[in-house]
Amino acid sequence: MEVIHKDDQSITIRFDKKDIAKIVEPIIKNAAGFAKDTLDVAYLLAQQDYRTADHFKQPPHVFD
Repeated sequence: MEVIHKDDQSITIRFDKKDIAKIVEPIIKNAAGFAKDTLDVAYLLAQQDYRTADHFKQPPHVFD
């Protein structure tokens, strides 16, 4: 995780893909103890982690 930009109104953070699950999973597992804003960020990170995963599978017999 790297803070790219920070000022009085916003913050920009860069996450490594390998670190997202380490951040998201504990938050989701203990969701009752977190505020809505924290959960919103965790779900957005989880969604982005899913989107960046390579889900492509070669169809069987495609070149037969």
